[in-house]
Amino acid sequence: MANEFEKLLEEYLGKEEEVQLQRGQIVKGTVVAEDDKNYYVDIGYKIEAILPKGEAEQEGKQLKVGDEIEAVLIKITNRLQNPRLSLKPLKIKKLTEEITKAAGTDKVFEAKVEKVLEKNRRKIGYLISINGIKALLPLAEATTSLKEGDKVKVVILNVQQRGKQLRITTSQKKLEEIERKKLVEKYKREIKEGDIVEGKVIKIDPNKGITLQIKKALRGFIPINELSWGRNRNPFDYAEVGERLKAKVLGWSKDDAFLYLSLKQLKPNPWENIEEKYKVGEKYPARVVGMIDKGVFVELEDGVEAYVPKTEIAWNIIPEHPKELLEKGQKVEVVITRLDKEKKRIGASIKKAQPKPWEVFYDQHPAGTKVRGKVLSIEDNRVVVELAPGVYGFVTKGNISWLPIKDIREVVKEGEERAFMVLGLSRDQIRLGIKQLEPNPYEEIKEKYGEGTTVKLPVVAAVKGGYILKFDNGVEAFMPKREATRKLKPGDEVEVRIVTIDTEKPRVVVSMKQQIEAEEKEVFKEFVEKQTTTHEGAGFTLADILKAKLGDKK
Repeated sequence: MANEFEKLLEEYLGKEEEVQLQRGQIVKGTVVAEDDKNYYVDIGYKIEAILPKGEAEQEGKQLKVGDEIEAVLIKITNRLQNPRLSLKPLKIKKLTEEITKAAGTDKVFEAKVEKVLEKNRRKIGYLISINGIKALLPLAEATTSLKEGDKVKVVILNVQQRGKQLRITTSQKKLEEIERKKLVEKYKREIKEGDIVEGKVIKIDPNKGITLQIKKALRGFIPINELSWGRNRNPFDYAEVGERLKAKVLGWSKDDAFLYLSLKQLKPNPWENIEEKYKVGEKYPARVVGMIDKGVFVELEDGVEAYVPKTEIAWNIIPEHPKELLEKGQKVEVVITRLDKEKKRIGASIKKAQPKPWEVFYDQHPAGTKVRGKVLSIEDNRVVVELAPGVYGFVTKGNISWLPIKDIREVVKEGEERAFMVLGLSRDQIRLGIKQLEPNPYEEIKEKYGEGTTVKLPVVAAVKGGYILKFDNGVEAFMPKREATRKLKPGDEVEVRIVTIDTEKPRVVVSMKQQIEAEEKEVFKEFVEKQTTTHEGAGFTLADILKAKLGDKK
């Protein structure tokens, strides 16, 4: 400490005569006299020491004869000259000791900026004076930009002895942190979890959240997951820098650096009374908020979402990806299909909220209506047709042609667009027909010939159980083998009797036997009528009838 004090003395003494050993000694004495300029103090030396009145006044000392003082002997010579006393070195010594002890504590010192320090034209800090003691305020420890003459408050970071000099480093930031901690302790006693606080928005980070200035030295932070009960995590949709915002206190950060806050908890949790608001089987408005390969998420209200599988988006259409049918943000209606409050899961269907498209189509195109459609595929004995988006129909093989066909592709081609007749509604598809667009040739046969009529038809095929014969308009007739009077082969022409004409099934059945029987009945009828008319007698035999029949044929 002696070396430190010697350095301080150099600042006041400059170059003097060779200093005696007593120089710098702290002495006590009594004021014995005074004049306009000095106090004269008895320090037990052969001659009184003097203390300039101006210096005493600067140090706040108003002395009078008889007062005891403590001062530093700054000048003494062998010549009979009054020794010189000073109060400043003693004050500096005490202040230096105070500063040294204050290093690392929260003791505050007032200082004045004496010089702005630069290196290579770059500001590196400030030289400050603490009541005459030089100290360094590094730029990194300053909270504001300063200039010469500015007054600042600082705390002592550290004091280092460098040769005969002391290097004192100070900080504004450390003082600010100390003051902040004191305020935080005060705030922690005042602000509790669940309280509502208000602050000014000072920062918005799109990936993290919103920062508020709540009070002096107190900030609050709203994480993005506390912005809303819903999935909107864009903080710019909830606030702007500079506006004031209210939020609910969730708690303090681990280091007490800030408050965790919530916007969404200013509102009730929408899941608390979810079963009262939404019922399974009921229809509700919603908005598409998310899509994945397997389905979409729709928002019923802020914080309440439902999942719609892609199989429940549209009737009769299952897209590879929901984006083929829907857009994010699109408004839709859904029917709740399941609700689990505990797991916070809701299942829904968009298609069940819409009319069934095939029922709407059938209402607009009832049975008997002619429509157009595209042949999608030919499967086994039926044709699948697309009539409208989500509306499909089918044609069975029996409704393709009035006349027999071996292969459906003889009449219908995949991919072609053509006309169909609506026959009815079958579950979720429209029953269609092609042959109904043309007149029923069986009706033509019925109208032209009728049952019981004799016709001459060619045999076109021998099949198991009988023969196939064909009319001129292409209608085929079937004759059971038992109804043939002889063995037939394709190309034969025979007279047959039309036994049955069924226009619904449709089918025609003919018979040779019944034709012969009909002829015989006709011959018998004619013979009887002839015998009655000529009065040749009332009696006749079968031989007579056969004779008459053979005679007619001659």
